Order: sequence, then structure tokens, then C-alpha cells
Amino acid sequence: MTAPAHQVTKALPMPMIAHRLGATIICPPDATVAALFGSLGKVIEVENPAEFNALSVVTATYASYYRYLDTINSWLKKNGVEEGKGRDYIASLFKALGSAPDMSPDADFMHLAQDYATRGGINEQVLRELTARNVFEALTESLDGVHRRIVGDTP
Repeated sequence: MTAPAHQVTKALPMPMIAHRLGATIICPPDATVAALFGSLGKVIEVENPAEFNALSVVTATYASYYRYLDTINSWLKKNGVEEGKGRDYIASLFKALGSAPDMSPDADFMHLAQDYATRGGINEQVLRELTARNVFEALTESLDGVHRRIVGDTP
């Protein structure tokens, strides 16, 4: 038998830590738990359970991210690009985009969006069209719904 716990630390490891990628959030901070998950990747320690819950909501976006990439890949296939070439190109581009915040640690995501949306360019066009269709507002509403579910505000 084990003694009663003096402190319980919540951790949210994601599947990608099996490849030493991504981060694990823990709450409250705990040196032993941080060391355990730190051997597998980045650890983000939070004091506040509400912050832990909000960060947990982000994990609800994985499937949508891959659907986004699949939509791009399907469009490429429809326009004559072989499956493997399209997948490789998309994966390479989005891997590079994923590293941009680390390469520009003082830039917030909107700043990066502006940097990649050349005035009058094709990135600006897609961003403008998705914004006009309220895609980002719909995403915010979905995140709000997941948050309500996590904190127990919905049945």
C-alpha cells in the first residue's frame, strides 16, 4: 500500500511525446513530475487549474488541423499532383511553419500571420476570404464549447 498523497499533480501528455515532440502541461508545478515528462519533451508547468483547463482545450484542435491539411492535399490531387508528392510538400511546408514561433520568439501569432500575408498576395487573399466566412469565429465558438465541456458547464 502507498501512503496518502500529499500533492496530486495533473499531467496532460500527448501522443507525440512518444517521439519526444510536443509538450506536457502539469498542474501544479512539481519537480519530480516535471523531470519525468521533461525526459520526453517540453514541460509547461501551470499553477492555476483554470489555466490548465484552458490549455487542455487546445488538444481538441488536432483532428481539425489534419482535416485542414487533407483539404489542401485533396485539392492538389484534384489538380493533378500525385498523392505522395502533395503529402510530402504539405508536411514539409507546415513543419517549417511550425518552427516559425521558435525562430521569432517575440512575435505573436497575429504578427506571424501578417508577416506571411504579403500585401496583395495569395496568403492575404486566403486569410481575407476565410475571415469573411467567419471561419475563425466558428473555431472560437468550438473552443468555447470544448472549454465548457472540460470545466463541466455542459451536460
